Amino acid sequence: MRAAIISFTKNGDIINNRIAAGLKGFEVIQTGKNFNKRNTDLSVWTQNMFHDCGLIVFIGATGIAVRAIAPYIRSKDSDPAIVVVDELGKYSIPILSGHIGGANRYAEMIANEIGAEPIITTATDINGLFASDRWASENGYAVEDIKEIKHISAAMLRGESVGITSDFDIHGSIPHGLEPDANTQYGICISDEPEHIYAHTLCLLPKRIIVGVGSRAGAAENALIDLFNEICRRYNIRIKSVAAIATIDLKRKEPAVVSLAEYLGTELKTYSAEELGKAKGDFTGSEFVKAITGTDNVCERAAVVCGAELGRKTNILVKKTIGKGVTAAVAVMDWSVDFEACDERN
Repeated sequence: MRAAIISFTKNGDIINNRIAAGLKGFEVIQTGKNFNKRNTDLSVWTQNMFHDCGLIVFIGATGIAVRAIAPYIRSKDSDPAIVVVDELGKYSIPILSGHIGGANRYAEMIANEIGAEPIITTATDINGLFASDRWASENGYAVEDIKEIKHISAAMLRGESVGITSDFDIHGSIPHGLEPDANTQYGICISDEPEHIYAHTLCLLPKRIIVGVGSRAGAAENALIDLFNEICRRYNIRIKSVAAIATIDLKRKEPAVVSLAEYLGTELKTYSAEELGKAKGDFTGSEFVKAITGTDNVCERAAVVCGAELGRKTNILVKKTIGKGVTAAVAVMDWSVDFEACDERN
């Protein structure tokens, strides 16, 4: 994931560098007063970062950030996390996408890194209640209808029962306020095929689908998008359930591969031929593919290797499917519902 950090003063530049050093696992884009200076005004810079980054950190006054982001705010399930840190590094404040985008979590992480105080204002968090949207974001779930979040949170804040049903085994203690199969108007349904069991049902889809892909050099930009949409129609796969796209490192910059990653808004994972060759399973081999890439199959192997990297047993759901100069396979990860982290926080 990309993160952008912008500062406007000499002191801000110092904080900028400290934050950048602590954002492990991010591709960090730094812009400061005295380094990597902007060649556009702040509005254009913000617009570009809104499109490219999952996290934007403004070092300065909150008002600057609010005015900069205001024209580009669209939806809580698509907007990036926005965090403001003052130029002395005293406070770390999430101001947009606190739960689903992870801004609350990032603000806490930044605060811990630079010795600041995180200022969290979301009602469920400050009241010590289970925040369903934050938990979903942190544990690999997609929200089917974000409008239902407010109903679940409001019920929690009123002290009303919130039901929970799951098609998967549950590990850890179910958080306070959630009741399995409760007779209530409000509830959470965790399933690949969510049902609207309650009058207000927050349907959470596990992101357990991995799309393995391959592409010939110069394949059309939309070739993989078209192929994947056809696979989804044929096998009733929900786009929101995709956790990652995987391929061989040789193909990371192919237009068809990059376009699919952008279309799905998900991470692109790449592996060497040697890594793919070590995958265990019954794969659709091709001597031609092996001669070009060094491994007999890219899409199926990449999907399985990616699942292993994510720490889950993974099985091929849709074997190698051929499109116009591209291939795709779909794997599904084993799943269980994990509340053990909630136990640790409590």
